[in-house]
Order: sequence, then C-alpha cells, then structure tokens
Amino acid sequence: MSSEIIHSPATKPLIRARGIGKRYLSYAQPHHRLMQMMGRKSYAREFWALRDLDLEVWPGETIGIIGKNGSGKSTLLQIVCGLIEPTTGDIEVNARVAGLLELGAGFNPEFTGLENVYLKAGLLGMGRAQVDAKLDSILAFAEIGDFVHQPVKTYSSGMFVRLAFAVAVAVEPDVLVVDEALAVGDAYFQRKCHRRIQELQEAGSTLLLVTHSTDAVERMCSRGVVINAGSKIYDGPVRGAISDYLKLIFGAHVADSTDKAAAVKVLGETSGEAVEALLASGSDDVLSQRPGYNRDEIRVGNGKALVADLHVVGQTGVPMLSPGQQAEILVKYAFKLPLGRVIFGMQIRTPEGELVYSTNTFLESGEAFHYDEGDVVVVRWKFKTHLIPKQYLMMFGISQFDEFGQDTIAIDRRSDVMVLAVLGDTGAAQGIANLQVKFDVETVAKTGDAG
Repeated sequence: MSSEIIHSPATKPLIRARGIGKRYLSYAQPHHRLMQMMGRKSYAREFWALRDLDLEVWPGETIGIIGKNGSGKSTLLQIVCGLIEPTTGDIEVNARVAGLLELGAGFNPEFTGLENVYLKAGLLGMGRAQVDAKLDSILAFAEIGDFVHQPVKTYSSGMFVRLAFAVAVAVEPDVLVVDEALAVGDAYFQRKCHRRIQELQEAGSTLLLVTHSTDAVERMCSRGVVINAGSKIYDGPVRGAISDYLKLIFGAHVADSTDKAAAVKVLGETSGEAVEALLASGSDDVLSQRPGYNRDEIRVGNGKALVADLHVVGQTGVPMLSPGQQAEILVKYAFKLPLGRVIFGMQIRTPEGELVYSTNTFLESGEAFHYDEGDVVVVRWKFKTHLIPKQYLMMFGISQFDEFGQDTIAIDRRSDVMVLAVLGDTGAAQGIANLQVKFDVETVAKTGDAG
C-alpha cells in the first residue's frame, strides 16, 4: 500500500534509493569459506536483509521507519549513512547526513569524550575550527561534566548517547538519522532531545527516525514507511503506516472463502447503525476478521455463549484513539444455550501484562442477566481514554455466577483479543494513566527586616 506525495519539480530528493538490496553470506563451518574460495562449490547460505527497496527523501520531511525486529530498518539506515554498500541497486545522497545509529558508532573507545567529539565531528564534515566554535554548546547539551576527559569505554550507555546526540545535532545536518538510540537515555534527556529535534524540523532539516514507538511516529513524523522481511510494504500517511505496523506485530487474520468470512461487513458510522448491523449479522464468531484482532489472544470458557464480534465506533481500521477521547466499543455476544446469572466483563492491559483497568456489568450495576438459546446481545462499553500514548490489549468476556452466587464460571473469556492504540502528545508525562494534571506555582514574597 502506498500514497502518492506530490513535490515541486523545482526541488529534488535529498536521498534517492533505487532497487537497493543487501545480501549477507553465512557458512555452517568456518573452513567452508576457505573451501569455497579454493574451489567451485558454494558452501554459503544467502540472507537478504533488504530486497529491491525504493525510497525518496525530500527536504523538510520527517519520516518514521517502522517494522518488526530484523525487518531491515537498521540496514537501510546504515546504507543511507554510507556505513555499508548495497549489494544491488544504487543510492544517491545529495545532503549532509548525520547518523545516530548503534551505540558508539564513530567513537574510539580508547579516546576521551573530548577527543571523540573532534573525531566524530570530523567524520561528519566539520573542521577543527568549527568544532572549537561549538564545543561549549556541545558539552553543555551532553551534560556529562568531567567525564568528557575520561575514555568513552568507561561511559554508561546513557552517557554515550548524550555525547553522540550532542555532536550529531551540532553539525546542523540536512538529514538527521536516528535509529532507536534515544530509547537509551533517561526521560529528562529524551525530552531534551525531542525539543532539539523539533527545532531542527522547524529550521527545515529532514529526519529519518527508526522506532518501535507508534506514538513517536504519530507525534513527530509527516510520513510513515513500513518495512517487513527486507521489503517496503507501505509508504504514505502516518496513520496508515501505524495501522499496517500493528497488524504485523499483533497479526491480521486472513479471511478464507467461506460463508462465515462473507458475513463480515463494514459496520455503520454511528453507534446506532453499528448496533443494528451487529444484531442483524447473526451469531457467527467473526471477531477474528476485524482490524486490530490479536492472533495471540488467550481464549477460555465452556463455549455455551460466544464473544462473537466487536466494533469501535468511528473506527474502520486498527482502533486508534487520542488521549482523553470518548470511546465506545460495541461487543456482540451470541448464546448457544439458555443461560442465567450472566455477567459481561472487560479489561485493558499493557503488552507486558500489567492491568490498567477491569470492570464488569455486575460491579457497575449489581445486576445479572438471563438469556435464551439463540439470543444475540450487544453491550456498549463507554469510557474516556485517559491513557498515556502506547499500545494496549483488551479483554472481553462473558461469565456466569454459580448457583450459590459466589464463584464465576468462564463462558467465553477472550484475553488480549484486540489491540488499542492511543496516539497523541501528553508532553513528558509517563506511566499509564493520563491524569491531565494542571498546576499553579505560587510566588512567595520575600520579607525584609522591619525599619
């Protein structure tokens, strides 16, 4: 999938890659390499990190490059930065490129931090006099104090990235390339780096950003590129890139050519229209056909009723909401047998499994429900998305009180069944809950001596 972006004919891309591929050779035994050099038999196994990839980078763009681990993102950036050559295709670079790639790239571990400032800046095209003029601002930004006179092999990962970033942005590059390096720094320094990147963007610099943070892509980027297994599978608007990336991470069910798959349809835009469509679509279990479905869900229960379908009102793809946005999720339940003492429940968890929120209809109302065989029910779950931007996983389930009203029996509990992406800017706030804190700082007047 792609989206055509129109550029002025008076400009030309800063970077143009045509059909680039990168091949690596591996050998089962070390001596096989020598044997291959001496004879005609090939012992090598080929691995293509990139294949036939095209990319144009235009002035002023901020491009988020996303994909699963091992998809070829870092290999692409190394080619852009001139660190490695492509095996096939060609790349044209018409700009000064500063790369912040793997930790310590361009640094000599035996040199001091100060010596490495001159080394790294020289590799990026700055003369000694230019570095002298900017040295104070570089060291002030890095904030590593007297450690600048110590060998960088003694640095922590955070100190490494502070100094490397300070040098990279001091060059004032046409294109700044960042590959996950900022994830190493602390929250204070990350925020400081993001502000500096915003200043570069406002000054017209171009940014290539590799990250697993969909929030960072949404907040900072004007264009998204998705790479999978060495190939570009999407290039266009950011929200489409995020949707395709989340499908890669959490899985997208491939519909088969059965009548059951044919029952899946686009639901109405309004809540009322969607409820009518869900009720009219029968009792088939088609939730796994919906955008945002997580193929690694955990499903338990006796199957006497089903969590059969789900729809986030106002959404057509992978559910993506903004912090504080009012959300309405419609969940369809289909009853195979008569059931009494029924409870409907929902949970939100982080991908790490941390519980964010959990409730059920009995806790909210004190009421349990009764249904007959063949009944189809839609429950509207409404809440405000007071969450920090990241990905979350949702559980929807149906349970039944036992005859004593003490324990619950799982009828159909679908844990981590749906991914929910919260995208937006909440400043430097961290955690899970977005409390939207406001504050006032009161000034205390100083009191002087009487008389």
